[in-house]
Amino acid sequence: MKKMRRHFNIQNGRRIGVVALCFLVVLLVAEVMPVQSGVQVSASLNATSFPIDRVAALTITVKGTRSFEPQMPEVDGLQFQQRGQSTQIEMINGDFSASVTTVYLVQGLREGKFTIPAIPISTKEGRQLTQPIDFEITASQSAAVSSSAQSPSSSKPRLRSGEAEQVAFMRVTLNKEKSYSGEVVPVQIKAYFREGIKANLNTLPQVAGEGFVLQQLAPEPVQTREIVNNAAYTVLEWDSTLSGIKEGQHRISLELEATLLLPEQRRRSLHDRSLFDDPFMGDSFFDNFFGRYLEKEVKVVSPELDLEVLSLPEEGRPQEFHGAIGEFHLSVSGDPLEVEPGEPITLTMTVKGKGNFDRVQAPELDEDEGWKSYSPSSEFLEDGGMGQGKKVFEQALVARDPHLQEIPAVTFAYFDPTAAAYTVLKSPPIPFKIKGTAVEERKLEPKAKAEQMEKVQPEMAAPVDPPISNLAPLKLQSDAMEQTMVPLFFKRWFQVLVVLFVVLVLVAAVLKQRAARNANNPRLQQHQAMKHLLNLRQKEIEQALAANDSRGFLGICRRAIQEQLGLLWHSEAGAITLADLTQRLGKDSFLITIFSAAEESAYGGQELNSQQMQDFADRLQKELEGLL
Repeated sequence: MKKMRRHFNIQNGRRIGVVALCFLVVLLVAEVMPVQSGVQVSASLNATSFPIDRVAALTITVKGTRSFEPQMPEVDGLQFQQRGQSTQIEMINGDFSASVTTVYLVQGLREGKFTIPAIPISTKEGRQLTQPIDFEITASQSAAVSSSAQSPSSSKPRLRSGEAEQVAFMRVTLNKEKSYSGEVVPVQIKAYFREGIKANLNTLPQVAGEGFVLQQLAPEPVQTREIVNNAAYTVLEWDSTLSGIKEGQHRISLELEATLLLPEQRRRSLHDRSLFDDPFMGDSFFDNFFGRYLEKEVKVVSPELDLEVLSLPEEGRPQEFHGAIGEFHLSVSGDPLEVEPGEPITLTMTVKGKGNFDRVQAPELDEDEGWKSYSPSSEFLEDGGMGQGKKVFEQALVARDPHLQEIPAVTFAYFDPTAAAYTVLKSPPIPFKIKGTAVEERKLEPKAKAEQMEKVQPEMAAPVDPPISNLAPLKLQSDAMEQTMVPLFFKRWFQVLVVLFVVLVLVAAVLKQRAARNANNPRLQQHQAMKHLLNLRQKEIEQALAANDSRGFLGICRRAIQEQLGLLWHSEAGAITLADLTQRLGKDSFLITIFSAAEESAYGGQELNSQQMQDFADRLQKELEGLL
């Protein structure tokens, strides 16, 4: 009797499976049938607030159609990445209804409050808009995650490389085991994920522990494929640099957090099933078709590495050394080299090579007596691999002493880790000229005076000729005398010449006094320096516009803002950040918009079209000229 009942249940289960399969076929055939004419669109975000090192899921659902094309907007400070699309068909009272759902990952590039505007949805039935979505991106929670991960109560498994059944692991490669404090060491980071397993990164790789600084990693790593122990892995690769800031022997490792999507195996025996169970439960085909996955959060940790951080030697350390470590070259130029009294000269100092450019400071003048110098601006440009590039400093100088004829030499010192010695670089002095201060008075030499006297004496000592005969007799009575000689100072042309000479002397005295006053007027010198640097940046902006170079254009704009505000606020231009602008200018300032776009272009790759670049250039010129 039990065998018959079991057989009956099995037969009923098979019948139900056949009926369900037929029903699925009907649903697939319904794809070619028309759907309901009413189209409804909606968009939702799974979090109203999330940290900058996390992502949020944006879900766009369109009911009443089988396909649609969303036109994702460009939002300053956000990136959208499509993750998948699914279609669902329902039959209610004989009417078929289809809905399509698309999921996007939202990545924040900076902190703040954001709004995803209405998204246009284009379907065969027409065009509709979703509702705007407001949310906030907060500060990174990497520190909190790291501390909680070290807690014994952490529920996340720590996957370590070298284990036999490893589905994810990390490898870190350093090219040296000893480095000096502050020295940048190239490092290669590789995260391996077993092929076929979907993974979402929750954090970028970060150093576990203290005493080391890892350069900011690119949000989009290089993705490759490798075979390890006869198994295929998807590899995410970052090239960066690591700096030790704490002396001594250290053991370091790197870690990242990820969410793995593991295929969920749901199999049950026929004995455990009932008539009301899903007839397709446990079928691998239907499991894969409907994408049943189990989310599992893991922490991937690299093997520990030994790294010794050495202290910099005290012997032979020059006074000009400020922490630069590597191999560098120095070049210096000035512009213009012929100036009016009180006019600034732009001294451009370029430090090029490889090393820790974050500690490279502006070279120093050997002599500053007779000079008025302003805080230099700085800009770093990558040139080559990690840790390679050049840092350009521009400093405004004004000569207080009108008799100066050359710009003093500048000195830059760094530590060469290969030679384990300090190196001092010094540029040659640069000659220049101040207009109107090199007037020479011509004086007759004694020899020239003697030759002139020799020409005058023969004329004075010339012999008197004898009287000529047959002359008319002299008159004893004189005629009326007329005055024919007029003193020179009574002649009008002489009076006009004297007046012109006096006017010229007065004008020269006024100009000289004005030049001296300008040379000692800090406010006027600041104004001239700001105007001079603004003219230089406007020329560079025009060149970037002509070349349609979006990144270069935004970099020049940020540099111009830093220079003008640095002179105005009496601070170092390179140290001015977006937070300083927001605090001192207010959130409504257009300079903040341009500065923010420049930072996003440098770190996130944002591009502008030619019309946007021209609009930015016009607004920037108007804003900066208003500061003069």
